[in-house]
Amino acid sequence: MKKIGILLESINCSKYLYETVSELAKSDQIEFFFLINSDIPVQQGVWEGVKAKIKTNGLFRTVSLVLFKLVTTIEYKILSVFFQDVRDHRQILSINEFNNNETVYLDPVFSASGLFVHYPDEDIFKIKSLKLDIIIRGNAPGIFKGDIIYSAKEGIISFHHGDNRWNRGGPPAYWEVYLRKPSTGFIIQILTEDLDGGSVLFRGNIQTKRSYIENIVNLYNVSNPYLAKILLQYATSNKLPSPEEKLPFGGTLLMIPSFTESISYLSRTGLLYISLVIKRLILRKDERWSVAFIKAPWRYAILRKGIQIKNPPNRFFADPFVITRDKKTICYVEDYCYKKKRACITAIEITDNNNYLILDPVIQEPFHMSFPFLFEYQQELYMVPETSKSNSVRLYKCVEFPLKWEYQKDILSNVSIVDSMIFEYDGKWWLLCNMAIGGKSDHSSTLMAFYSENPLSDDWIAHELNPLIFDSNIARNGGILDVNSRFPIRSRQKQGFNLYGTGLTLAKINNLTPSSFSEEEIGQISPEFFKKIKGCHHIHSNGNYTVYDYLRTESLK
Repeated sequence: MKKIGILLESINCSKYLYETVSELAKSDQIEFFFLINSDIPVQQGVWEGVKAKIKTNGLFRTVSLVLFKLVTTIEYKILSVFFQDVRDHRQILSINEFNNNETVYLDPVFSASGLFVHYPDEDIFKIKSLKLDIIIRGNAPGIFKGDIIYSAKEGIISFHHGDNRWNRGGPPAYWEVYLRKPSTGFIIQILTEDLDGGSVLFRGNIQTKRSYIENIVNLYNVSNPYLAKILLQYATSNKLPSPEEKLPFGGTLLMIPSFTESISYLSRTGLLYISLVIKRLILRKDERWSVAFIKAPWRYAILRKGIQIKNPPNRFFADPFVITRDKKTICYVEDYCYKKKRACITAIEITDNNNYLILDPVIQEPFHMSFPFLFEYQQELYMVPETSKSNSVRLYKCVEFPLKWEYQKDILSNVSIVDSMIFEYDGKWWLLCNMAIGGKSDHSSTLMAFYSENPLSDDWIAHELNPLIFDSNIARNGGILDVNSRFPIRSRQKQGFNLYGTGLTLAKINNLTPSSFSEEEIGQISPEFFKKIKGCHHIHSNGNYTVYDYLRTESLK
């Protein structure tokens, strides 16, 4: 039985912390204790509070802080009208329902600035008498100093919602948006007295959203389940993940944005939303994907010489996979319809090196479909298109090539998975995919793997290291090349700031077993091969033809 303390400001906490406590409470291998700060500052009047802040922070910094809070409050109010996740973000819940757990009240001492906190000897004695294995830093404020850091066997485990290799300080999830960074990071660390410089147990990077509130909501949603996961694994294995090696930090400490930085953020973000409205509702333009092909193996393909397949009105094609069978070369694509706001799977016949014929849709469902990955097994042709809206990975079989397909079964259920790829490697069948964490909408950050004895199996086993990758720059699948070779090449999408699919990298899979995985980057593809394109996120080849997609802004007609 592992003893875990949860250090709290009060019995009220965010929904994220509440979810973590709920997960731990389900385990019969964890006993947890609440360590609650009882020294609650007396509420001041508005004017007294302002004077205290000015005295501590100075007039200019106080004005900057007030403006930042005003800007983010306005943004929150607007976005909460449209997004349930935003409304839930500030939900406050009570842990009173877990009142069968022992509670210890503490009296922390804060510095004059309110930034630093230490706990008196009497509190340290109380905590050490519990003989805790780990303390979770919950919503207790301040930068911890002194013996509190060493009061549990393994120390204090805490989030830092930022990539501490460059982002230390705060506010969390803000500077990535302000600086237009393509990804936003987080770490789970064992605290030291160095701000955000603890021993890193787990690291992840997700795609940066276009506004601060959207970004912080997504960051908390995606990162939160991993804290409970680490603690539950510790309870069963008696081991925490091995910490990363320490590296020197040469950056500055990030602070609340200045007055001018807040104004700049407000104007740029406002213009971004206004431009989106004008482009889509008034100009009737959008960033539309398109597909091209070239008669050449992928290693010899000169993409600028490819034949561009013209999108039909109010539709676009993307995610091409190509196969030659029964003397026909067919490219299967995502076929998105703006009117229906979803896609089906359509077949395009490549009739010769320069010509094509758009055939009929081959699979249509009442939910969105894309990424029509193909594989052959026992002379039969199968497809596992992306069907995350059905909360499953669905298997289809081609019963009459190329147009007639029949649904077979769900090979994974109750999961939100996109861009699945099934292939045989070293005696096992593997499914590499991108899974949303905790049922959320972010599919671009994690690469997951499952394996089975055959691709039609109902028993797919999760890889021991899942997620294999937690980085929105390289996690998401964009196709696979040389799939039958000893070293398959995984195509990896790069995500940009406010741009899905800004480019591709190619990585050779060197090792894939139930307990190990490694790949190395061997090249990249940038969206420069056609005029006025701004993205590419998919490439596939059957050894004779290579197909790929690209993104440009164009009329919907």
